[in-house]
Amino acid sequence: MSSNISTKFHTVLGKFGEREVRYLISGSGPTIFLLHQSPKSADEYKPLMELWSNDFCMIAPDTPGFGASDPLESNKVTIEMIAEATIELADALGIKKFGLYGFHTGAIISIALAHQFPERIEAIACNGVLVLTDDELEKIRANYLPPFIPQWDGGHLSWLWSRMREQLVFFPWHERTRDARMQFSISDPSILHENAVEVMRAGDNYRSAYGAAFEYRLENFVPELKIPALITAGEWDPLCKCLDDLTASKSALIESSKDQDQALEKSGRHLSQFTNNKNLDIPKSPLKKNGLTKTVIKTSVGDVCVEKNFDQPKGQTLVIIPPIGGSSKTVRYLSSQLSSGRDLMVIDLPGHGESTKDIKEPILNVFNQAVSDVINDQKIQNLTLVIINHHGSLSRFINESNAPLDHLILVEPWFVDKAFIEEYIEKGVPDIKKEWHGGHLNQYWHMVRDSKLFWPWYNTDIAGIMDLKPQLDETQLQNEVTELIRSESNWMDAMISSLNAPIINESEVRKTVCFRKNHPLSGSSLQGNDFSELQLDDEIKNWSADLETII
Repeated sequence: MSSNISTKFHTVLGKFGEREVRYLISGSGPTIFLLHQSPKSADEYKPLMELWSNDFCMIAPDTPGFGASDPLESNKVTIEMIAEATIELADALGIKKFGLYGFHTGAIISIALAHQFPERIEAIACNGVLVLTDDELEKIRANYLPPFIPQWDGGHLSWLWSRMREQLVFFPWHERTRDARMQFSISDPSILHENAVEVMRAGDNYRSAYGAAFEYRLENFVPELKIPALITAGEWDPLCKCLDDLTASKSALIESSKDQDQALEKSGRHLSQFTNNKNLDIPKSPLKKNGLTKTVIKTSVGDVCVEKNFDQPKGQTLVIIPPIGGSSKTVRYLSSQLSSGRDLMVIDLPGHGESTKDIKEPILNVFNQAVSDVINDQKIQNLTLVIINHHGSLSRFINESNAPLDHLILVEPWFVDKAFIEEYIEKGVPDIKKEWHGGHLNQYWHMVRDSKLFWPWYNTDIAGIMDLKPQLDETQLQNEVTELIRSESNWMDAMISSLNAPIINESEVRKTVCFRKNHPLSGSSLQGNDFSELQLDDEIKNWSADLETII
């Protein structure tokens, strides 16, 4: 996608507590918000942002609880609450008036915004809305949105894939009747995979806005709309029939479209006619009062997302690099504790987390340049660097004589020989293909889970058993699996390149290596590099206390 689309985060403090909102921004012209369907994220709008880039300044937020936006602090989220949260975001961004385009759940949120805040909304274009009978709603409540809870055996991923397929066979997906059968082809595995990963990203929060959309009785509010509104749906859309159940207000137009292209063309024309706001000037996002704040830093190799707790570093700064395939989300067992009382930053390496996935150069070059650019951008002069597992990923940065590095801490680093590297590249970095039956999701699950039980993960005979307390928390596993999948092929390239990277040169930098007592690599070392040693607790949740003793 075009580099014209930028990812940003903004801290919002309001009725729903302190929360971070991730949004995409692109284009020029009147400001409109793009509100996505459930259970997806703003990423689905990247093609549309390319299409409309010359017509509008588009802001596409992740709905609360989806993508990388924090959920609302509420036991039961409603569409009205999401509408209020959207206005809170607009206020935080300094936007007084704006237009709206929404698809499915996003269309329903758009109607709520237009009804509740007509003084703030110039026009809405809604593509696909839902009207349910009382009986249909009761069935939806009972069946449509079961909890999404990680299971020890990865069974939740098998269910998820089948759920993604079934929604293309029946609507609602749980109604296996002739009347519910739809005339759709099953999507290519890459599309099903993308949809499944969005649910994995949201976790059990996927039920929030999704469920709220079913509960919102928009047919009661459409007749009262006072601003220009287009409500449409492509004839292919199972929600198109719901247009017949709506009564238009004087300012609303309700009509079907032949297909999605026509629906988008009508929506763009409608918004162009009725939006004319100007002078968008987005302020800098404030830091969260509690915890770490996500920030996107523009580097010479693309946008890099970090979590940090400072604006200007006051002295020694602790920087954590997650393992290859991981992200700031997978190391919160460290960062949430270590961030108390010191300047701390966690960097999502390019290709990982919320950082750019568009890698155009050798991946280690990109890693090293990104970290160097981030350190310079943040004006960090005194650096303690914690790298988890794969020290080779930043060997160039570590070896640079002008790097502001005072203390290097390697957490269970892979000090391995050439024979191991050759075997691991052959067996430990599988090219997992997206399968029509979804079995590849379980491949990822068992690969990550086995890495907690065997060394290396594929050596599942007796000789491979690790004499360590198993770290098998399903929520942590789910986060690691999700982030590994989201890194796409970048984790493979990075793993192979990191294993083959140059070793760390001798230097005056203080160096500490940290292992659990019985880790298979705990006896390995790099001769002549003068590493101090620290023994880690058997529980990873206690590692932060161990590291506190040397930082």
